[in-house]
Amino acid sequence: MGICLNSKPLVNEPQTKMKKMNTEQRFLPKPSRILDVNYKQIPNKFRRQATQRRVQQNNQFDTDTQGLFGLTNLGNTCFLNSSIQALSNTQPLTDYFMSQLHIKEINPDNPLSSQGNIVKSFAQLIRQLWQKVDQYSYDDMKVLKPTQFISKIGNYNPIFAEGTQEDAHEFIAFLLDMIHEDLNRIKKKPYIEQTKFTKFPTNDDADLEWKKYLSRNQSIIVDLFQGHMLDTLSCLTCKSSRYCFEPFMYLSVPVLNRECDLQECIEEFLKKETLRDDEGWNCTNCQQRRDSSKKIDLWTMPNILIIHLKRFKFNSQFRAKIRSLVKFPLQNLSFENLVCTKQTEKPIYDLYAVINHSGTLTSGHYTAYAKNRDDLHWYHYNDSLVTPVQQPEHLSDAYLLFYFKNSVEEFKRQTVEGINISQQRKTIKNTIVIKQTILNMHSQQSNSNISDNKRNNNNNFAPSISSQAQKKILFRKQTKHFQIVKAQDQPSFQQESLIIQEEN
Repeated sequence: MGICLNSKPLVNEPQTKMKKMNTEQRFLPKPSRILDVNYKQIPNKFRRQATQRRVQQNNQFDTDTQGLFGLTNLGNTCFLNSSIQALSNTQPLTDYFMSQLHIKEINPDNPLSSQGNIVKSFAQLIRQLWQKVDQYSYDDMKVLKPTQFISKIGNYNPIFAEGTQEDAHEFIAFLLDMIHEDLNRIKKKPYIEQTKFTKFPTNDDADLEWKKYLSRNQSIIVDLFQGHMLDTLSCLTCKSSRYCFEPFMYLSVPVLNRECDLQECIEEFLKKETLRDDEGWNCTNCQQRRDSSKKIDLWTMPNILIIHLKRFKFNSQFRAKIRSLVKFPLQNLSFENLVCTKQTEKPIYDLYAVINHSGTLTSGHYTAYAKNRDDLHWYHYNDSLVTPVQQPEHLSDAYLLFYFKNSVEEFKRQTVEGINISQQRKTIKNTIVIKQTILNMHSQQSNSNISDNKRNNNNNFAPSISSQAQKKILFRKQTKHFQIVKAQDQPSFQQESLIIQEEN
């Protein structure tokens, strides 16, 4: 079955004119979607007001609405079809591929990549799904067969191309990871050791760890989908702790065995849990495995947030699917009280796609709901069938939720230089304050010494020991990115005066 369309011409033109339409013209993106390969940000067009043409009441599609092609089920490929439709409706990702920026960013020498094979096939499929066609050609082009794409996937992960029932979440995780490695802007990855903190880290620690990560990983996937979390392990015997920062691309949250809200699932995910016996932490202080606690804190939230509802439960005793209804908001999902640090951009999100799983653990079917960027209407993607629907509320089969950050006008590119710029501004500001403090204190001390010298007829202007100690205390309070060292042969200060030196 295909999508319902009126194949009758709306204007009196010969059929042959459509047949001669240049194929390349069909793949040209709309001018508003063109981006430069050196983009600093991608416009957040999700935020546009609903002022454009809408789907007609008679269930016919607006002929200017794109992205409404179905995908043929080639044998248990519903997990793949629904995943592609959800990612296809991820507006900034589609903008990137419609502008063909991937061609200039493919990293063929990355040993973790597919040498660009997967990303090129994915980009071609996205451009086909969003190709601009006139009303005459809908009847022949309403459904696509993702044969070539599945073939490419099978070359690097055969399990997703064998015609067996697979998990949509696992497929999306694999696909986004492969796209990232295919497009990784870092050609030669430096060796970086992950820092394990023994005290709760600061924002400066987090910035440094994120900078380390970006020194090895930069791509459109990092720009859009990745955030930063803090993983904490604490020994229940000696009370020592280990803190590590980790990047994340989705949140896998537990589903409660009752009707609940998404907020409850996220709070359950962030709760401290106890690890006992073989699951315990190998405590570095005790030098042996101990019962321990584990805690996850959200540090920096991504632009596009994927939430995985863990409906499939596996343990030594049974395997089952949790069918509880999880109520999720369509708008203004807020993480402001769920992150452990103040965010530069408000972590508030709106829903734009859902992947559903109906059926049982061993036999089921995947479909997707997505909000179209052109007419802002919701559609149901069921393999080759695409139909307009109402807003997807109270879905007991919801499995993956896709949210975009609604608090920003554009999604910024993640770069090490961007972090450096931020730190340099702090550095400049701190340096000005500190230098002014030095000058003021030196001036005050000099004036004090001059008065003393007038009384004592002594020309020694060296500061007293107590004033030096006060300087050190003041400097330590005002400098986080600097270390204090003694001056060596500084002409403007005495031998024991202090200067400031950057740590890095």
